[in-house]
Amino acid sequence: MNADSNLGRFLKEALKIGWIVVTCGVLLTACVGVAQKEWQWKKGEEPTAFGLIKVRTTGSYSRGYQTQLRFFHLLNRGTGERFRVDVQSAAKAFILNLAPGDYEVVRVQFNEGPMMMEAHLSLQFQVRPNGTNYLGIWQFDVDTPRTQRMFRTKIFHEQPNWEEIPMMRGAPKPKTMEVFLPKLEIEEIRLFTVAPYPKISYYYR
Repeated sequence: MNADSNLGRFLKEALKIGWIVVTCGVLLTACVGVAQKEWQWKKGEEPTAFGLIKVRTTGSYSRGYQTQLRFFHLLNRGTGERFRVDVQSAAKAFILNLAPGDYEVVRVQFNEGPMMMEAHLSLQFQVRPNGTNYLGIWQFDVDTPRTQRMFRTKIFHEQPNWEEIPMMRGAPKPKTMEVFLPKLEIEEIRLFTVAPYPKISYYYR
């Protein structure tokens, strides 16, 4: 009887553990969400949208590294498809060849040397057919490290000279170009540290 009782308890515990494992797997899958694609523009393709990125550091006591935008995540609001657009610079043009539709920048990540920080935002724009859409200059003013670190986004209308942008040399010049500046929901947003980091409180500011 004791052996049968112990076996029964063992099977019940094993069943509980199995359900826990399955539940955790489902939750983790749900957290991952829609798969994102890494965006790569191929030279020679006529872009449907382009813009310029500028990152500035505001305040004193910087870490001694230049603040750069690593990437931004782009969401197609109609299909739910996500793209990652790599920038890896403090001042750079980005070129996109997207299908017409409504898009939104939903996440940005910056780095200062090995240190990284990111934020979620809402920067909405539209890609219209039959031509190239100029999205303006996106200027990100990033605070130096502090307890509550913020960054501010500004959109400028100024149009650059196509030939003066190194990334665009060799790309076919758009036949028609229209200005469609993104809609900015919130100008100032808080940044959060991205792990891994040294386990020192100084870095988590």
